[in-house]
Formats: sequence, C-alpha cells, structure tokens
Amino acid sequence: MKIHIREGRFVRRVSRVSATVVYEGREELVHLNNTGKLLDILRPGTTVALMPINGKKTRFRIVGTRVDEEWYTLIDTNLQEKVVVRWIEERRIGWLRGYRVEGRHVKVGNSRIDLLLKDERDEELLLEIKSAVFYFPEDSSARYPDTITERGQKHIRELSGLPGKRGILFIAAHPHARLFRPCSLDPEIPRLLKDARDRGVILKGISMALRRDGRIELLSDDLPVILP
Repeated sequence: MKIHIREGRFVRRVSRVSATVVYEGREELVHLNNTGKLLDILRPGTTVALMPINGKKTRFRIVGTRVDEEWYTLIDTNLQEKVVVRWIEERRIGWLRGYRVEGRHVKVGNSRIDLLLKDERDEELLLEIKSAVFYFPEDSSARYPDTITERGQKHIRELSGLPGKRGILFIAAHPHARLFRPCSLDPEIPRLLKDARDRGVILKGISMALRRDGRIELLSDDLPVILP
C-alpha cells in the first residue's frame, strides 16, 4: 500500500487529537489519531510525515515520525488497521491465511472489537488490534501501552471472558522493532495479558513501517511476543 505524504516539523501537541507543525515555513494545526502519549517519538523538532486529508479544520494528519533516511514509524491507527485488513485479504499474514474479514468494530459486550474474521469453515475469530510504537532500543522491542489505558484493560478483560476463538494483534510500527513486550507503565497490562493467554487468547505481533516514498511495508508477519 502506498500513500501520498509530505514532511513537516513537529512543534507541540495541542490535544489528544491535534498538534501543530511547521509546514512550508508556517505553523499549522494538524490532526493526530493516535491517542497514546508518544513522548519518545513526538518531540519538538522531529520530522513528521503528513498525509493530506479533507478535514474541516486541518489539511493534514500526522501519520509517522522520521527514524532515518529510509524509514518513518507509522503511528496512524486508521492506516494500521486498513493495511492489516488488506494483508489478511491478500493472505500475506501466514497465521491468518484462510481467514476473511466479516466485520469491523463489532460490538461485543460493552466494547467494540476491531475485526471479526471467519475461516473457510465459517468459524469465527475476534481480533483486537493494539498499536505498539513505544520503542526500546536496548532490546529492539516495541511496547504497548505508553501510558495507563483503562480502555486497553477493558478490551483484554472482555476478550479473556469470551467463549470461542479470540486474539490480540500488536502492531509494532517501528522499522527497528524485532519483538513485542507489554509495557509496565500500565502495571495491569502485563498481568492481564498473561491471564488472557492462560484463558486461550491468541497473542500475536506483526511489524510494519512507512518508507519515505509513502509505501507501507510488512516487515514481519509473526513478530515474537514476549511476556514477563
């Protein structure tokens, strides 16, 4: 998948869903749809990838942050989900071959789960997607979350209590990530994930990143998931 991007320079975060950047010499308000803290990558002066949008108040959305001369992170959660759906349909994710996407943002209990998949025998798999762009260079791990997340805790508890096949897919959207670990900044998440695994929830990871020419690349379709 390829998107059209331009470059700007990050100035500050204005709210959970907006920020200011310098673009073509002028400061401009832009959209941001990743509600994580992102403090390790969205620093003042960071070069960011901007995708044009038809917003009422903004012309661009921040979709990535520059890592090196070749790569950006991919922080846009809408794009992450979109490419996962496409790669499932294209059978590029090995452990999901044979599945098709039957529904998105499906209401289950008091939550909405990102994807409802069905295999060739029409057996269902509920799959929740979590963005992991919090990068730890000491072990090349991408981690989730980067702050306390009551919403994330709720999703994991809901999935753990459901019958049938269900899973959580962690998106390591940093080009240098080689594995996934839960982050103890929310001390509940590692415990909940271990409990989820014990209750039969599938925990998987993939890695992806954004090239400077706008291509979104699948780097690993089965990233190791390491629990403490």
